[in-house]
Amino acid sequence: MNNNIYEEDGKALVKARRLQERSFLLFEYSGSKDEVTRAHLPFLQNINISEDGKANLASYNLLGRAGQIFSYGGADSRRLKVDFEMSLLHLIHLQETEGFTERFKRAIKNKDTNIERDRFMGKSVPTAPNTYGADARRQFLRSLGSDPVILVAGDIVNRALDRRADSDEYGGGRMADDTIKAVDLMMYWTNLIRSSILNDSRNTVYGPPIVRLNHGPMYMNSPCLVEDYKISIDKVSNYDLETLFPHTIKVSMSLIESRTGDFGDYKKGGLIGGDNLAGWEAILDSNVLDAMNYNLEAYDDDDDDASLNAQFGAN
Repeated sequence: MNNNIYEEDGKALVKARRLQERSFLLFEYSGSKDEVTRAHLPFLQNINISEDGKANLASYNLLGRAGQIFSYGGADSRRLKVDFEMSLLHLIHLQETEGFTERFKRAIKNKDTNIERDRFMGKSVPTAPNTYGADARRQFLRSLGSDPVILVAGDIVNRALDRRADSDEYGGGRMADDTIKAVDLMMYWTNLIRSSILNDSRNTVYGPPIVRLNHGPMYMNSPCLVEDYKISIDKVSNYDLETLFPHTIKVSMSLIESRTGDFGDYKKGGLIGGDNLAGWEAILDSNVLDAMNYNLEAYDDDDDDASLNAQFGAN
């Protein structure tokens, strides 16, 4: 599969814009001993972003003066409102054409000795989200009885019910497999959104994740906390027949910028310095105010653990 161009209906060549690789949310979960787990949620379609900023001004009314005098008391953190949609059908289409790099399919730890030890010993390690799609499809097929009539890809196909409900032999073949994979990914991304306001229940010292917004030059790895989110299902676009997974999920997230770094000087592009606060001097000096500390070029279609860990500084 060529990730830059692909055939559409066997006729025209379509140039992939790779939006999902360039526009995304990065979730950073902090742990003990500088351990950080990172997970990505791509934007599959164009998003809506609104931004609010507010200065804290103290006003003084002097006797006989036709105007106030102000003193600057700092500024509130930027507030961002992000609205986007996740489409199951669009996701299936992207899987077949442009595809996704590995970072969107599973979480990445910068330090995880247990997983590395299991991999060295030849043991299986988690590489993909939970099998929501296969489990839901299996439950649906069993509910139909011993000789169900299954609607697959617009055709009515008779299949014998057995316990291998998620196999190619048991109805649907590639289309069913693609749907299952898409359901698993969308459930993974939906659960990332749900986790954005949670802490680690085993150790409440570790609070909710830092969520970084990446969307072109306007938002370049902007570090934020999530104040609230809303998830709604678009009933009009229908559901998947077998899994009851909605075809379209609408998401709205309210973010508030959280910049701490090492409380030192701002340095664009620096892993820590980019998260420090910057003033108007950064705009006058280099016309930049965002963190800019995410390297998109660190990933390609042949991602492996070595390249992913190189991006995030694994030991």
